[in-house]
Amino acid sequence: MKAAVSYEYNQPIEVVDIQIGDVGPWDIRVQVKATGLCHSDVAVQTGALPFPLPMILGHEGAGVVLEVGSEVTQAHVGDHVVLSALIHCGVCDNCVKGRPNLCLWGLSTIFSGKNPDGTLRARDAEGREIHQFASIGTLAEELICSEKHAVPIDKEVPFAAACLTGCGVLTGMSAVLNRARVEAGKSVVVIGCGGVGLNVIQTAAMANAGRVLAIDLHEDKLAMAREFGATHTVQSGPGVDIPAQVRALTGGMGADYVFEVVGVPEVVRQGWDSLCVDGTLVAIGVHPSTAEITLPAADISSTEKTLMACLYGTSRPTKDIPLAIALYQQGRLKLDELITHRFALEDINEAVEKMHAGHDARGVVVF
Repeated sequence: MKAAVSYEYNQPIEVVDIQIGDVGPWDIRVQVKATGLCHSDVAVQTGALPFPLPMILGHEGAGVVLEVGSEVTQAHVGDHVVLSALIHCGVCDNCVKGRPNLCLWGLSTIFSGKNPDGTLRARDAEGREIHQFASIGTLAEELICSEKHAVPIDKEVPFAAACLTGCGVLTGMSAVLNRARVEAGKSVVVIGCGGVGLNVIQTAAMANAGRVLAIDLHEDKLAMAREFGATHTVQSGPGVDIPAQVRALTGGMGADYVFEVVGVPEVVRQGWDSLCVDGTLVAIGVHPSTAEITLPAADISSTEKTLMACLYGTSRPTKDIPLAIALYQQGRLKLDELITHRFALEDINEAVEKMHAGHDARGVVVF
């Protein structure tokens, strides 16, 4: 079977033959039907996220369960599942208080790229063991992972739409509902209108935000933002003063909420400067691990602004993925419209180039 593997930082992704091992007692084997390509995958390829290599990329997948281990209770053979990029133990302090995205056991597992039992489940044709991004590695025809990644879904939901709820949709939607808890009538600014940002926009609109201002470099993404619920748009670029544009559209006050979905420290600062007094900045973008963010000290003591870090949208995957699927089936959450192109696994490097060009919301591999 084939998989997209990153062997060296800043080198093209290789599509290679792999073999996967045996299913353990708490494992499932999944035939991947569709998987999205996310900026985080590319960050692993470039080394901005220094995960261990070699690694099968992909963490936003959906497919069919082919085999289950003897102790598995969360999924059954034949189930259609979305594979969550996060897993959680359910019993630690963070899980118990409703923050499974911060489960230390789960985070240490997915950052290792290994199965929870500490082993690697995949090898290439030369016998080299291969890590799986987020312990799943969905850019593969088949995979073995812990049952904890599997969220069963209605079999009527198309795989290409369903896979997006594994990361991009969940992150954007949950950042609005769970992290910021956007109040009706408040003003919302979203900087970066890709696969995550568009979901912030459509969820903010669903939450009855007053004004939803979308900011992006590319007009085609701003056009999509308007379709997803943005009431105002600003095209950024050299010479564009984003905070000034925001103040002009908010009566000089600044925004109640700003969501930064780019992963550039300077953009975080622009978001901060765009807030009103007592406003909230939610930093969703994935930054290089060595980056630092600088904020004005005077604001800390005089404005009561809030900077919120946001991991995976502060989501609860086993609860929020079904919520996203239900909203999609009700016609309230756009998923199909997020897919700007579909490609074969063999075209993975072309898809990465499209992402770098900045015109994609989501590219999806359909197997």
